[in-house]
Amino acid sequence: MTGYAWRGSPLMTQQLDVNDDAVTRLGLMDTAPEERFDRITRLAREMFDVDYAVVNVVNSETVFTKSQPAESDFRHTPIEDSFCGEAVKQPAVLEVRDGRADPRFADRAIVAEHGIRFYAGFPIHTDAGETVGTLCLLDTAPRDLSDADRDAFERFGLWAQAEMRMGDPGASGAVPVPAASSAPAKRDDRLAAGEVRLAALAIPYGQVSGDRSSWQQVGDRIIVTLADVMGKGEEAGGFAEELIGALQQRAHLDPVEAMLSVEDYARHDKRYRETFATLFHAVIETRSGRVAYVDAGHGLTLLLRADGTSERLTSRNLPLGLRPSDAEWEAGETVVGHGDLIVSVSDGALDAYDSTLDSLRLIGEDLRRATEPDAFFDELSIRVSEHVVDDDVTAVVVSVR
Repeated sequence: MTGYAWRGSPLMTQQLDVNDDAVTRLGLMDTAPEERFDRITRLAREMFDVDYAVVNVVNSETVFTKSQPAESDFRHTPIEDSFCGEAVKQPAVLEVRDGRADPRFADRAIVAEHGIRFYAGFPIHTDAGETVGTLCLLDTAPRDLSDADRDAFERFGLWAQAEMRMGDPGASGAVPVPAASSAPAKRDDRLAAGEVRLAALAIPYGQVSGDRSSWQQVGDRIIVTLADVMGKGEEAGGFAEELIGALQQRAHLDPVEAMLSVEDYARHDKRYRETFATLFHAVIETRSGRVAYVDAGHGLTLLLRADGTSERLTSRNLPLGLRPSDAEWEAGETVVGHGDLIVSVSDGALDAYDSTLDSLRLIGEDLRRATEPDAFFDELSIRVSEHVVDDDVTAVVVSVR
């Protein structure tokens, strides 16, 4: 059963009310952009090579665009003028090759006035099955999705759906966590290989964090991992701990080989089929400064150069658990030198700023201003205490002396 239906019968009106109540409960209508959605649309736009990739919140009257490319400004669209009015009635992806040639959409404003021809929409539901939004691809040229494209798009849709469900107070098992019941923050600050220092901060939302970070030194290689498992509490924390441990046990492998091995291992775990994890896994060679890494849907790692420049370490990999079985891992590589810093954070850290990707830049600026990682962690901890941060916060800092 969908959460949207045409106006008319009492039964359909009741379905609309359920949908509107769910949207209100989520509290996402008319809210500011957030990186947890923006990284999905940014990656989807690039991977599918479309003009627009957007996340929408949809009720019975309007389509509110929660995430979109920086140069666009969709905001609110009357549901009768959109593709989404049809997408939210579908049990699966709605694909429209050419809206101009489709009588359902040819006269709608999105086609007739804005020139959108191609559309693919994934309906987003709550745990209870209420339709509350869409993930959409739009383009001004007609096109078709291949079977592989459609499979990948559905995985992106599940990612967006999981993010929307994260903030749902009506979700199964959702329990508010008062600040007083949260476990204390944990810090780790150690010197490795004489010239490289690693420091980490973990602030759980509740007693157990779904984020984990770890590192070890093996010869002249330092292996650093940060994992953020969708969800909170003991189950997410336990799965994150196992993923981190499995990657660290494969310290002798390069990042891609390690991820392939862990991915194969995880597919035999039932939890892997019910959740997913964003990851950053890197191997730093202390003699050469070479950094080889794999980013799995994380995108929140920043290299701060001693000369004042910066570089975001990212890739086009989907999170672990959402990747097609035959997908290849995209690896990254860079080189660090004296005075450089690498900082990687979970998305909860962004909520201590403005929740957008620009928060990562601000985190980098705060780290540069701090004389030591510990001073940066002090400031980040204060920010977390002063803002509404209903997620685990983890940060890892690598300093090259």
